Amino acid sequence: MKIPSTYSFKFFAAACIATVTTLFAQAIYYSDAVLAQVDDEVITSFEVKQHAEPREEQLKLQYKGQELIDKTIALRRQVLDTLIERELIYLEFKALKATIPQFLIQERLDDLILGTTGGNLHEFETRLNLREKMTMTELKERLRKDIAIELLRREKVSKGISIPDEAIKEYYKANATQFIKPRRFHLYTILLRKQGKFAGKMDETCDEILDKLKKGTPFQELAKQYSESPNAEHGGDQGWLSEVNEQLMEVIKKMEPGQTWNKPIDLGRNIYFIHVAEIDGGGIPELDNDLKKHIKDLLTQKEEKIKNERFIRELYMKYPVKRMDGLKY
Repeated sequence: MKIPSTYSFKFFAAACIATVTTLFAQAIYYSDAVLAQVDDEVITSFEVKQHAEPREEQLKLQYKGQELIDKTIALRRQVLDTLIERELIYLEFKALKATIPQFLIQERLDDLILGTTGGNLHEFETRLNLREKMTMTELKERLRKDIAIELLRREKVSKGISIPDEAIKEYYKANATQFIKPRRFHLYTILLRKQGKFAGKMDETCDEILDKLKKGTPFQELAKQYSESPNAEHGGDQGWLSEVNEQLMEVIKKMEPGQTWNKPIDLGRNIYFIHVAEIDGGGIPELDNDLKKHIKDLLTQKEEKIKNERFIRELYMKYPVKRMDGLKY
């Protein structure tokens, strides 16, 4: 039997938790054809499309025509894979005769009520009955199942993963080029709009700013006084930038950290004064603590993916799964 590729573990773990969005999503009525059967549990096209709906809306913003159809079918097949895996994991949980502490279910339920109705239990139950056609007892069973799947996957996949420092160093050595950072500049600007508040006296205003700069007035103070940029109140701080207007970049490349350009720069509709506070030369960064953590996360996710695929493969071999082809748009 072909084992379907799995969801990203991180996404799946988050999806296991009942949320406001999924619980109170507007009902969408589709054909209820059976697409898969895992032991005695069936998975219908309605369930698949219901779970896929939020991301289908995103696809509609990105694609059209046949490409949209292809992407939607691929998404629904991926969702079907995930729903099958959930049923397999829950079967294994029950086979292990494991139990869920009641307080975990209650905590999850309390969070859900607080997040959806601000803690109003009566309003929550009303929504649950009218929109989801579900009772509180049924919801608790759904939460029990979600928590069971979450805990068993954590036990079988995440637990016991340890990434040694040597592995982090080896990955860094072998993949250093993927961490290359572009040269960037911490830039402050004063923006004067030719049709703005200084229209008709632009030359005088520029001379005034230059004179104050020569006399030692801090650039940030002048930005607060003159700049017509949204960040004027922050001293014209543009933050760290690696890409700017080409004409500006030609000037910035000639500057040193702490330098203010000695004349205004005309960019058509606007005049700029610029100050380069800091320069980061870019290139391959050192293996500092932040990068070590990033690499450790990458290697952990890779190990989780391997363990997850192995776990799901074992479950496919252990429990009966029937999958029907032919998902349609």
